[in-house]
Amino acid sequence: MRPSRTRVHARVASAEAVRAKANFDALSGYFSDRAQLRRALGWTAPTMRVWEGEGPARPRSQYSERVRQLLVLAQAAHEWVHDDVHRVGAWMISANDAIDGMRPATIVQELGDDGVDRLLSGMHLIAPQTVAHEHVDLHPEELAKTLDRLGLTAPQPAEPVEVDLSDFDD
Repeated sequence: MRPSRTRVHARVASAEAVRAKANFDALSGYFSDRAQLRRALGWTAPTMRVWEGEGPARPRSQYSERVRQLLVLAQAAHEWVHDDVHRVGAWMISANDAIDGMRPATIVQELGDDGVDRLLSGMHLIAPQTVAHEHVDLHPEELAKTLDRLGLTAPQPAEPVEVDLSDFDD
């Protein structure tokens, strides 16, 4: 009797799979939860589970591309956010008045790299805005103390300059 041989296939990820998984992990950091990320990517729950685990050994090119495209957009938008990085993810899936109520992630889903390029070219107009801090009305003395503490001294007024305008007389 011959011994039975069971074949064990090792799961070897392609170089593209490793790069795509790294991009997916980086993109995930911009979203506060899995549902937001899934919505941005436009993926099914089973696809998300695969990518959240070890990732696919041979990812479909359209999935790898979508992850890369959204990561490029998220990184550019992050330059405009100075507080909570998760605001980038929320911005990507929210209607944006500056682009006629469209969602940045939807534009990427529909137009791919062309959509990314167009969004990047107008990022200064459409980027997620950092929430402004409330105006604090300081008394001039408090303001001066704060500036002194920071080592910011008031500039000295310039000396008056005599200007001869006699050539312009009629």
